[in-house]
Amino acid sequence: MGKGISISKETLTEKFACIADLVKEKYGVNIWFAEILGERWSYIAGQREVEISLLPSERTRLNKRFGIVSDRWEEIPANEREALLSSLKEQIKIYEQG
Repeated sequence: MGKGISISKETLTEKFACIADLVKEKYGVNIWFAEILGERWSYIAGQREVEISLLPSERTRLNKRFGIVSDRWEEIPANEREALLSSLKEQIKIYEQG
């Protein structure tokens, strides 16, 4: 078997937390990552809201197993949202292949 890149669950969780911190710092938007378990989205990493928002949370699936939750996702410029989603999907793909 050839050598490849792999990511452990702990490393993936750390990457998610770091990305959430960067998004909060750059855009002032809280995002958190969830593992999708049927109808339930279970928190695994990221910025949890400190203040109660009147806006409904938006869920964005990254694949069948992981997603992002945020109530202000649309405040991130569309092109940067797409770049972020693409990068996250690639990281998850590497994790799942490992």
